[in-house]
Amino acid sequence: MSSTEIVRSFFAAVYAADYERAFRDYAHPGFAWVVGSAANDGLRAAIPWAGYELVGREGYVALTSMLFSEFEPLSFETRRYVAAGDLVFVEGHFTFGHRQTGKIADSDWLARFDMRDGRIAGGQFYENTYAVAAARR
Repeated sequence: MSSTEIVRSFFAAVYAADYERAFRDYAHPGFAWVVGSAANDGLRAAIPWAGYELVGREGYVALTSMLFSEFEPLSFETRRYVAAGDLVFVEGHFTFGHRQTGKIADSDWLARFDMRDGRIAGGQFYENTYAVAAARR
């Protein structure tokens, strides 16, 4: 399976709410993920799963638990995959509804996946963090 196919399959499992399979089948044990930018106190205050490096299965579970307990994905589109050596970049768009406020977070996004030994070792997710934080208020 190519790196692009691994990332596609990972997204398919996550958005089918099969988080266990996504991590078990596609993530490297040393998985480390950042939403936004790491070590960002302002971002951490606005979005509890952003601004941190989330590491391993525990970090992955924390991320998916926090994100999907607050937001319902109304649409999640991947538009383009680009493989470059041991990296895969994905462009897309999402529309998420906040479960408590009823507000919408709408954003284009870009994700970088770091590949190691045929698995996702980590990466970073860039989004309109302002829109996500505003939907939480």
